Amino acid sequence: MIRRMIRFLGSVVTGSPSEEEPCPSLVLLLESPVELTRATALELAAQAWGESDHLPSITGRKGQWVVRISDVLFGLRSAASRYHGPGPETNQVRQRVWDRHRAWLEVDYPQGPKIPQSEWPSCYKLLFLMANQLWNENCLGLYLPVQDVTVPNMGDLISSIRWAANNGTPLPFLHEARAEQA
Repeated sequence: MIRRMIRFLGSVVTGSPSEEEPCPSLVLLLESPVELTRATALELAAQAWGESDHLPSITGRKGQWVVRISDVLFGLRSAASRYHGPGPETNQVRQRVWDRHRAWLEVDYPQGPKIPQSEWPSCYKLLFLMANQLWNENCLGLYLPVQDVTVPNMGDLISSIRWAANNGTPLPFLHEARAEQA
């Protein structure tokens, strides 16, 4: 776990995704940088994931935080540079997100590699709670690195995801597998 967190913090220096095992994560592609201080990261975490019994705790340094809620860890990091993502998009609306963004903010679930991918939809739901806190006009879109999916900002977060689903973006990873009936 410590090695994973060191890689997480080190990847911020390079401004590119870490080269560790894939885990549920999402990247908000921003028009202008967002200063992610300890106080703002803690406030956002409390709004997104806080419970009355278990308030979040946070470690790290400016722009790169690890948030603990009970026994669950979340990574938050921001950068005032372009995110090194996929090659050109085939859709002009999605490509515009990449062309216009100048900063990014990532939210991830670093314990994801330890759980079966069939349970990742639950992890993504938790990550989307934070994305919803951060979604505004500054957010040009959302990128899901493991799935190589770009979702442009088309209003609120739910409307944007619906637009993406209706316009050829494969989103099956957001649906939990249903237990087979006996």
